[in-house]
Amino acid sequence: MTDYEKLGLKAGIEIHQQLDTRHKLFCSCPTAIRDDKADVVIKRRLRASAGETGELDVAAAYEQLRGKHFIYNAYNDTVCDVELDEEPIHSLNSEALDIVIQVSLLLKAKTVDRIQVMRKTVVDGSNTSGFQRTALVAMNGKIILDGSSVTIQTICVEEESAKIVERTAAADTYNLSRLGIPLVEIATCGDCNRS
Repeated sequence: MTDYEKLGLKAGIEIHQQLDTRHKLFCSCPTAIRDDKADVVIKRRLRASAGETGELDVAAAYEQLRGKHFIYNAYNDTVCDVELDEEPIHSLNSEALDIVIQVSLLLKAKTVDRIQVMRKTVVDGSNTSGFQRTALVAMNGKIILDGSSVTIQTICVEEESAKIVERTAAADTYNLSRLGIPLVEIATCGDCNRS
């Protein structure tokens, strides 16, 4: 058995929590997750495209070569063209942002001067756009847990991914009613020390 203490391994964790808001992060759809029969079923393939550097993402290019399909179950009352990636995102949900700022203040983190939405490439089909939207809200927080000081590296607000329904060799099926629900993402450092 590996002795991680002897190796000196320290690792941070990333925590995600859905926020109890009325609307999704980038549209006015409600945050209800449905599991009944879908109103609309859409079938797509991943097509890798060049990013800001002008180069293809290696993982996206590999996934495209696999030729796998993605099937998306959508509902008329909880999914709109934003989740279908047929319309640009709307303004950031201010209720979700307020909650994440409150969390940041509770964790004694320094809020950033400007909140900008970033895109993280997603190649598993869990987001119809091929990327997840995240916005950094605060950095360098701290919390004391069981006598240990834990540094909070970053606090972000981001959109939840679509819910996986089924995976097969040929296709992955997702439920889009979960896509876009606001999340707070808290990333810790690997520096937990006893006080």
